[in-house]
Amino acid sequence: MAIRTRPPRTVSDIKTRSGVAKNQHETYRNYFQVGALELERWRREREREASSSRIAVIDKRLAEINREKQLLLDAAIENASPSEKGLDASPPENQASRLRIKY
Repeated sequence: MAIRTRPPRTVSDIKTRSGVAKNQHETYRNYFQVGALELERWRREREREASSSRIAVIDKRLAEINREKQLLLDAAIENASPSEKGLDASPPENQASRLRIKY
């Protein structure tokens, strides 16, 4: 068996053409990037439409909540007794009207 004087080949010894194509103007890459950008734009538009519709649903529900709240408050005022409405009840002279919390 003969003794090898040449070192074994490694991956770095493989000759490739990488880097050669980077210097050339390849229009198909530009068209591919344009297509990718158009797809991303389309996806973002769909995302915006979905978000807008969700916001519209939330706004509609908030308006319904405000209407229901007002109806309940109006009904509570109509059913309240005159002393609860504050028509014949006056605060005592020695106490200022303020919020009192009972524990």
